[in-house]
Amino acid sequence: ALALQSGEIDAAYGMAYGSYPMFENDSFKFSGIQTSRCFWGMVNFHEENPSASIMQDPAVRKAIALGINKEGFVNVLLNGYGYPATGAFPDTFAFGQGVKADSYDPEQAKAILEEAGWVDTDGDGIREKDGQKLTIRWLTYPSRAELPLLAESAQASLKDIGIDVDINCTANRRQFLADMTSWDIYASALVTAPSGDPQYFFTTSCLPGMSYNFGAYENEHVNDLLHELSTEFDTAKRAELAIELQQTILDDSGYVFCSFLEMSMISKANVSNWRAHACDYYEVTVDLDIN
Repeated sequence: ALALQSGEIDAAYGMAYGSYPMFENDSFKFSGIQTSRCFWGMVNFHEENPSASIMQDPAVRKAIALGINKEGFVNVLLNGYGYPATGAFPDTFAFGQGVKADSYDPEQAKAILEEAGWVDTDGDGIREKDGQKLTIRWLTYPSRAELPLLAESAQASLKDIGIDVDINCTANRRQFLADMTSWDIYASALVTAPSGDPQYFFTTSCLPGMSYNFGAYENEHVNDLLHELSTEFDTAKRAELAIELQQTILDDSGYVFCSFLEMSMISKANVSNWRAHACDYYEVTVDLDIN
């Protein structure tokens, strides 16, 4: 921000939202768009996870989905510079439309936990079952400014329904990801449609053994649908399959999709044709120029 303000550089993106007021004048201009960079949480389903009995409990996963206040996170902590997420893709894509997810409903979350036997018997505000506290170890990293804020938001809203969130925000996240006993939810930022097509997200993040499926999520119906998607070339049908894939994952409470990044790019007024792009990768083009 200081380099842009001093003229050392001509343009920048990814700056802290608190810096934006410095550039809201005629010397600079903004370009913004909703992107497919998604802030989301994946569950650790590994059997070796000491919290496996917690994370494999559908009631707990459902309560987490109901207990995270996505709108509050975007509107308050991000100052409106983002978009609450329903599924893996923003609704600017055809395959991001028509997906249904749980809305923030702490009372319903509490009822689900109560029915599943998670109750606060000692009055400390945190539920327990069979002598085990309902504590979720939340792993994330600080290089994306939104992720520590998301962790704090989830910690606050989930505490209201009786879930304790223990945050580990570390630049050394790979070490912890490799230790399946050290985390329960991994929150990260991922461009889910880097080429404008939905298959990348499902292939990398939803199939067993793939590069971003750190929590070993597996669903036979998802596997079957993804096989069908990989052999379907009609764009409209691919969108339909992607919607069904997302809905299957959401109904399973396999992942929690929290928000999408608003790509806000700031440049000097004399920079032309530098525009935010929904796929997050195509801002530098042959038309980029300085007048």
